[in-house]
Amino acid sequence: MQTNISEKKQIVSVRERTLDILYKLAIGARFVLWYIIRPTKMGVRVLVIRGEEILLVRHRSGSEPWSIPGGGVKARESLETAARREVLEEAGCPIQLERLHGIFYNFSQGYNNHIAVFVGRPLADLHPPVGNLEIAEARYVPLHALIETTDVGSRGRIAEYLRGETGVTGKWE
Repeated sequence: MQTNISEKKQIVSVRERTLDILYKLAIGARFVLWYIIRPTKMGVRVLVIRGEEILLVRHRSGSEPWSIPGGGVKARESLETAARREVLEEAGCPIQLERLHGIFYNFSQGYNNHIAVFVGRPLADLHPPVGNLEIAEARYVPLHALIETTDVGSRGRIAEYLRGETGVTGKWE
């Protein structure tokens, strides 16, 4: 009788280990599949310029939480509409778009993401949302004295703007 119980425990243990392995393989296969078929995403960012200052927003997390405002384009939404909406949502400021600065890509972590960057001017004062889950703060900072924890992609776009570049394409970095 004792041998029977021991054998059953071994069978259960082998079954559980096999299921653990199968589950991990299924999760890995799902990641690979998503990596291959992930649909293309489109995003926008905006260099909102006020004199010698630029609008930055601070996200609630990350090692470089400061960035130029922006986000994803919704279904059936134009790039321009998305750019104006994102600045309004993140900084409470209506803007006038002046031009397209460039189109960039980011394929890290399996994402297939393209980002249109615009240059715009504020039409009113900032009124950042209070209690926003994503954005903790929005403010203008000097173009030549960015906050130390501004993300590398935003720093790159600002540097291009300061050099007078337009129609820029490349990797979001």
